Amino acid sequence: MTTYSIRMRSALDGQHISGAERLAPPEDLPQLAASMTSRALEHDKGVAETITISIDRIDDEAVRIVDVLEPVQTDNDSPASARELITALLQESGITAADEAVRLAYTLTGLRGAAIIDADTGQRLDSDPARGVRVSTFDAVEHPASDCGKDHFHEAIILASKVASAPGILAEICLSDDPFYTKGYAAVGKRFYRIPNIKAAGGKLGTRIFIVAPGTDIESLTDYLENQPVKIDLSALPPVSAESAPAPARESLDTVARRRNDAWADEGLSRSLRTFSSPQVPHSTIDGRDYLLFSSSDYLGLSTHDALIEAAVAATRRLGTGSGGSRLTTGTSIHAELERELASFFEFDDAVLFSTGYQANHSTIAAIAGADVEIFSDAGNHASIIDGCRAARARVTVFPHLDYVALHAALSSSTARHKLVISDAVFSMSGEVIDVPGLESTCRSHAAWLMLDDAHGVGVLGDMGRGTANHFGVRPDILVGTASKALGVEGGYVLCSTEVATLLRNQARSFVYSTSMNPGSVAAIGAALDQLRGGIVGKRLRENITAVRALLGLSEDAAASAILPLPVGDEARAMDVSAALAERGIFIPAIRYPTVARGEAMLRLTVTARHDEADIARLGRELKDLGLI
Repeated sequence: MTTYSIRMRSALDGQHISGAERLAPPEDLPQLAASMTSRALEHDKGVAETITISIDRIDDEAVRIVDVLEPVQTDNDSPASARELITALLQESGITAADEAVRLAYTLTGLRGAAIIDADTGQRLDSDPARGVRVSTFDAVEHPASDCGKDHFHEAIILASKVASAPGILAEICLSDDPFYTKGYAAVGKRFYRIPNIKAAGGKLGTRIFIVAPGTDIESLTDYLENQPVKIDLSALPPVSAESAPAPARESLDTVARRRNDAWADEGLSRSLRTFSSPQVPHSTIDGRDYLLFSSSDYLGLSTHDALIEAAVAATRRLGTGSGGSRLTTGTSIHAELERELASFFEFDDAVLFSTGYQANHSTIAAIAGADVEIFSDAGNHASIIDGCRAARARVTVFPHLDYVALHAALSSSTARHKLVISDAVFSMSGEVIDVPGLESTCRSHAAWLMLDDAHGVGVLGDMGRGTANHFGVRPDILVGTASKALGVEGGYVLCSTEVATLLRNQARSFVYSTSMNPGSVAAIGAALDQLRGGIVGKRLRENITAVRALLGLSEDAAASAILPLPVGDEARAMDVSAALAERGIFIPAIRYPTVARGEAMLRLTVTARHDEADIARLGRELKDLGLI
């Protein structure tokens, strides 16, 4: 059997926050990679900025099978008593430098690996004090978990068993660097002592100490720990149950939520909802106050158009307020008619309607990208694309934002049977419009499928608002759009071939299992397409985009989007500037991490067809007065 070592490491602000390791057959790798990625993105320390997944084939004959350590449960009510216990265990095993080892365990922080300590002298022996020694290439003979969900006990005893099997190792001390995980362990003499309350909750303590016999060959030991493939035989391990392990101290959900909310707020990332008591028109009422609104994605102002409202009301009176079920059971009424109209308007063979644009991206990617597909996703893509990639069984390669040279290199080195390149056509925060012909040419040269998300291009670019791809004369394999932006309604759609549409109607999970859109919204989308055909609102929008670009010192550009970011940088300053504009009656929210990278906060200004010359002039005065232009 062929075996691979798959490892995940993730970092935030240059600091390691999460890791995982498995030895697995090739068929398990896609699911493990997806699971490890999800784990990195759902850590209490924050959302990882960098996730590295490495996969290496290993020689099965080189794998060493070792016995699991014997678990021993201890009972400690404080970090002080835990520290005393660890010291006593080390002293009883004959380790002279027990006090020094324990002192280092409670003072060293920030190591990516473990410190190696001489048992007699307490001298530190690892060659890289900033990094320490990493333990890698290990797993259980039969892993107790089907994925990489957090199982602290099994993860810890598997790793400790490999360490204990290494030449020269006498003992190990481990304090988790998770500030709220207060359990740890000491491994001494083939026993694994589980130690509750090893440190106080919320503390920054966290390190690993390996204690070795005098004269140990550190170079050989390091090579064993980092490179020797080891599988741990868990057959002698008693079941982890209420009898063999104490029940964890139960925290209320409110307590955990409050802690996470406080940590989020401490980083300046907390958000609150703003309530509109008016439609999203240029002069809107938000939280009881009147503002000039420059943040809506209702680019054409169609959400309040009489034709859309009348179409929605008529359909609601005829068919009701709800669709009654999923499309494949009872939920199809006028939906199929709209799909034909969408396909015709955008000049595709077929269209599949979803309840949201998020669902359209997520389910389409998951349905299309099987295990024989490699996805190539732009680093700046929308969360719905990122989550769709996670849900797919495919291998995922993220290429640097808009770097088609890097994409070309990644496609060239791929050995996947099928390749799927996915990108936003207009990036929702920056407003950047991609080089569609350049991306399409790159895909064509590598026989890759192209999928574009044109949520912010439809209604803004292209003939009669047909979008970014139409503007550049390119037809991708899959084009995803949404009715919730320029069309002024809700819902998403996928434009594609008839065969792909059939596949989505049968296998896209949010199509199959979600209740379909209400008839009123479906009818309103059809009315919005009629407005696009008329061309009047689109012409006004282009004129307003040109006017605001001139105000910001930007040149006229027929391919410019309706999104115009005002870069600020610092998150706190972005919030201050947004608040200062709000005091002057201009509503432009600050966009900050995790929506954009740390240190790249901005004000996201959007233009609509309903802004008039006076609105734009007022915007210019206030931005200039605050030194933003």
